[in-house]
Amino acid sequence: MKTNRLFLLLITVIIIGGCGRKMNNNYESVNQLVNEAQVGVVKITVQELKDIIDHTGDYKIIDCREKEEYIEGHVPAAVSIPRGIIEFSDKLSNRRETIYIYSQTNNRSALAYNTLKLLKYNEVYVLDGGWEGWKNVFPQLIELNDNTDEVKQAPKEEDTGEC
Repeated sequence: MKTNRLFLLLITVIIIGGCGRKMNNNYESVNQLVNEAQVGVVKITVQELKDIIDHTGDYKIIDCREKEEYIEGHVPAAVSIPRGIIEFSDKLSNRRETIYIYSQTNNRSALAYNTLKLLKYNEVYVLDGGWEGWKNVFPQLIELNDNTDEVKQAPKEEDTGEC
C-alpha cells in the first residue's frame, strides 16, 4: 500500500515538474537558430524536384527569398513568398497541398519549413542546396520574369464633371 502511494506521488511530481518547464528559445547567434531549424527538415534533391516539375500534380513550389532575388531568377513555376511574410501570405491556403520550398542555400527555407509545420501544413519539403543547387545543376531551367500575380488596376476614366 505504501509502495503504491509512493509510486503515485513520484508520478505526480514528475508530471507537475514537466509542465512547468519552459522551452529555451534564446539563441547566442543566428547560426545557432538556423542550425536548430535544420534538425528534422525533410529535404529533396534538385533532381527529385526536376522530376516532380516534369509531371503534373497538385503541389506548390515556394521561393522564400526576397522579391529582388526572385526576379533575378527562380525555379520554373515557383511562387514568390518571402520568408518574412510566409505566415501571412494568401498564396497558401490548402494545408493538404504538397509544398516544396527553397531559399538561396537552405537557411531561410529551414525557418520557413518549421513555420509551415507549426501552421499544420503536412507535406512540406526543402530543396537541398536551395537556389544555388538548382542553378548549378539546371542553369537552362531558370525563369527570369516576375509572375507574382500582381493586380493591375484598370485605367481610370477621365472625369468630365458631367452627370
